[in-house]
Amino acid sequence: MPRPDASQKLAASKPKDGPSKGLIGGVIAAILVVAIVVGVFVTQANKSGAYSGPVPKGGTSDAKGLRAYPGVKLQAGAPTVDLYEDFQCPICNDLEKANGEQILADAKAGKIKLVWHLMTFLEDNFQNAPASTIAANGLYCAADEGEAAAYHKANFAGQRPESEEEKGDSYTLADIKKYGQQAGITGAALTKFNTCVDDRSYAKYVKATMTNAGKAG
Repeated sequence: MPRPDASQKLAASKPKDGPSKGLIGGVIAAILVVAIVVGVFVTQANKSGAYSGPVPKGGTSDAKGLRAYPGVKLQAGAPTVDLYEDFQCPICNDLEKANGEQILADAKAGKIKLVWHLMTFLEDNFQNAPASTIAANGLYCAADEGEAAAYHKANFAGQRPESEEEKGDSYTLADIKKYGQQAGITGAALTKFNTCVDDRSYAKYVKATMTNAGKAG
């Protein structure tokens, strides 16, 4: 989900150098609706100690987000775009469908620094845990194999209708592994990815990221 500060940075950047007007409009249009979702579902988390645990490739050491393209050199003045998302969130998927390709293109070109903050609150509201958790863990596993962006796209493409999510039908481990294959992970890398998915290797990072997102909310 996008945060207001991200849209302000986008709007302040020069159109010829920064992200497209379409991207700016899409992110700004989503802010009011997303703010309501965050306000309703995300509670202020208690303060806790520093994160200590495994960190996926591109992730911050304090579990405050995952950069989409960590190896890309940013253009001068490139703004940071923070997206706070739950893979079960219909509004997030609407943004993905409308602006996902442009957001990734700008991030890959170094026009923006794209940071994902994966959240899991909807598995509690839909009572279908651990759907959001295993999806977020899947993204981190894919990041280790250099396919975070492709996995992100595949996972949102596989999102169930909200009516089904509310009945408890959502992501399974088989789904997550399928998205890994759709992301282009093959061979030994796929074996490693599947093990990471089965073991939920980044479950601690998922939980810490959610806690930090709650503090930001």
